[in-house]
Amino acid sequence: MKTTVSPMMRWGDCSAEWRKSERREEMKTTEKKVLQPLQATTTLPANYRRQASLDLSKSSKAVVGAIVSGIVLLITVGWSFLQFTNLVRPTALDAMGFHDLLTITPNGGASITIPFQVPLIALVLVMLIHELVHGLFYWRFAGQRPTFDIKGLGVYVAAPSEVYFPRNQYLVVGIAPLVLLTLVGLLLVTIVPVALVPILILFVAFNAAGAAGDLLMVARLLSYSPDTLMQDNDSGVIVYGPEYS
Repeated sequence: MKTTVSPMMRWGDCSAEWRKSERREEMKTTEKKVLQPLQATTTLPANYRRQASLDLSKSSKAVVGAIVSGIVLLITVGWSFLQFTNLVRPTALDAMGFHDLLTITPNGGASITIPFQVPLIALVLVMLIHELVHGLFYWRFAGQRPTFDIKGLGVYVAAPSEVYFPRNQYLVVGIAPLVLLTLVGLLLVTIVPVALVPILILFVAFNAAGAAGDLLMVARLLSYSPDTLMQDNDSGVIVYGPEYS
């Protein structure tokens, strides 16, 4: 028995196949968009809206948290770095008379005497290099030179104006000085002249303490999705996110 196929049936089959093909293409396009990492941009996407403005300096809890965290990081990282130096280069501590800096008082207390110029040099270097690293990563992601300025008693770097950074890029900018300079310090302590070892130890410790505010901001930004965009301003960060219809 011969079966005939009407033109309407053929058209229906073609239409169904066309819709399937279209859906497949849409899925591929969506996958590409998902897989393609966001990049810094000077144009805010049309469907992005302002979600929050974060300024840790206006929160007393955040300020206290940054101070406490800074002290903890200063002591923890400084002591750990000192132990690392004693492990990989014990002769450096002996040669610079570090053990002689520790004084035991008659009542059983202890004090450490460090020449004034050593922490001063380390602190000045940290204020300059810490912000320089932030600036280099801003420049790397935005393709534009950041702005360096004096804020209070220290150097301040601001991201290029009207640039929106993907959340993950902004997180990298935030933690870069802590991670990068600590690793560089671990390498340099094995090769620098003995006279520079105490400066390097204090540099790494001061840098970790100075990163306390960066770490608090990073912790806050982790609560936002990776597809959000961050705009740096003079006092904090403005968060923009997609608005789905």
